[in-house]
Amino acid sequence: MNLGFLMCSERSGSNLITRMLDAHSQICGPAPKHLINPVARNLFRYEPLTDAAQWRALLADIHGLLAADFSRWRTTFSLDDLAGLAPPGDVSTLIRRIYEREAQAHGKTQVFVKENHVYEFIAFLLIHYPQANYVYQVRDPRDMALSWKNNPSHPGGVVRAARQWQTDQQNSLKLFSELRRLGRAVLVHYEALIERPEEVLSEVVALLGLAYEPGMLSYHESALTRANAQQQHAWANLGKALMSDNKHKYREALSADEIRAVESLCFFEMRHLGYDCDFDKSELDRFAAQALPDFERQDSLAKVHVQPASVKANTEAKRRFYQHLPLPR
Repeated sequence: MNLGFLMCSERSGSNLITRMLDAHSQICGPAPKHLINPVARNLFRYEPLTDAAQWRALLADIHGLLAADFSRWRTTFSLDDLAGLAPPGDVSTLIRRIYEREAQAHGKTQVFVKENHVYEFIAFLLIHYPQANYVYQVRDPRDMALSWKNNPSHPGGVVRAARQWQTDQQNSLKLFSELRRLGRAVLVHYEALIERPEEVLSEVVALLGLAYEPGMLSYHESALTRANAQQQHAWANLGKALMSDNKHKYREALSADEIRAVESLCFFEMRHLGYDCDFDKSELDRFAAQALPDFERQDSLAKVHVQPASVKANTEAKRRFYQHLPLPR
């Protein structure tokens, strides 16, 4: 079963493209469990993985993450189910088979995985899934920052969002350059996806060795997609038809200084990715030097950071991986 992965900033349409691909007859795009990130980054805490107790501890933490009521799958796993998927120590087979089980429950032959911050564990993916393909999706950082600002689950305001967007692009662009050279990656602009979905999706599924299907635009009609749209406030639009005009909202919703802040931080990455700034470079440099520090302090206090219960459950399940200590021998 083939695996594909998404590289994308949060609030940049990552769930939308995943749901669109999931609507293809051969692609399973599971709602995010954020499984691979904490596992790949913390395997050293469970070594030696061939030790039965250590392996069982890893399985227990993976089970807790899959069981957290963050998103809905068709498949559920008991601890014994996970133990039967792979021999002790074989993490890559374990993860693959978790996703394969969900794909099989949908009658699909491929899996497309959305994970945050792929660049932080890309070595794990390249080593264990050497044939995988990658979709790199990017969104105008001003609209991304507006969405971040309006989402109570994300801390801080537009400056926090802009810094995250810049970090994500700097790291993802390095990966994309090499992966594209190998013929294993495609770049998608969110704005093009919502304006010309047939064209963009055709290029994406071609990378995966498949042909475009018109039903991909009916992603919102899936019962499971509708159920997940109700799981998180941030996913509400997934239960609706494609909104082709969902861009440039920042022009009405952000202040001039908020736009200056985003553009001053993201100028070079925006230019590289084809996004024009509303303000010229000299004005942005002046703002960055004279106003940005005070603006950032105020911006960080602009909203109350509130995590819904489902997000808290997922966060707590992921934290277990970072806090694991080797078991006594």
